[in-house]
Amino acid sequence: MDWGFLAFAVASTLSLAAGGVLLIAGYIGTVPAAFAASLPTGLLTLVLPVIGPVLFAMNRGPDFRRPMWQLIAGLALVAIAGALILGLGPHFAEKLVAEAIEAAKNR
Repeated sequence: MDWGFLAFAVASTLSLAAGGVLLIAGYIGTVPAAFAASLPTGLLTLVLPVIGPVLFAMNRGPDFRRPMWQLIAGLALVAIAGALILGLGPHFAEKLVAEAIEAAKNR
């Protein structure tokens, strides 16, 4: 196993997992409060998946600063994981396929 592939797998997996957890934590903090504020505001947070809760948290001031940063950091980590997978994933896939073909030729 290649150390580069191991670093790629760990970085993409951990950033995707941490980003997902932060997004869920941000949603838990904002969506019920948005529905408590008003029904149209709550529906807006559900219709606009990430932007709606962030806008709601930004408009509510310091009480919702933590959920706002959780949503922003979660989105950034998920974007980093997606960029890693889309950017480096094909490189490692080609490398692993080439190694498998080479191993099949040597049998």
